[in-house]
Amino acid sequence: MASFIVVSDAPPEEWQSFVTETMQDASGKKVRGVAVVYLLAEPDEDGATVLTGYFNTSVEDKACAAAHIQADVVDGIARANIRDWLDRMERDQEEGDGE
Repeated sequence: MASFIVVSDAPPEEWQSFVTETMQDASGKKVRGVAVVYLLAEPDEDGATVLTGYFNTSVEDKACAAAHIQADVVDGIARANIRDWLDRMERDQEEGDGE
C-alpha cells in the first residue's frame, strides 16, 4: 500500500479519510496516471480557486478525466431531478401531450 503525506498547517481531517480510502481502492489496480483537483474555500495568493495536479498524464488522459467528471455531473443532475421529470412525463401522458 502506498503512503500519503499531507503538508499543511492544520490536518485535513475532513478529507484525509476520503483520500486514504481512494488510494486503498486503487491499490489493487494498475494505475498509470493520477489527476487531483482541489477546490479551495477561498482564492490563493494568485487568485486561483481550483488547484490541479497531475502525475504521468497526457493531454488525452486529462480530456478523458474531464469527460468522466462531466458524466458524473450529468448523472447528479438526473438523480436530483428524476422524480420531477417522471411526474411531468406522467402528467403529460395523462393530458395526452406525451411525445
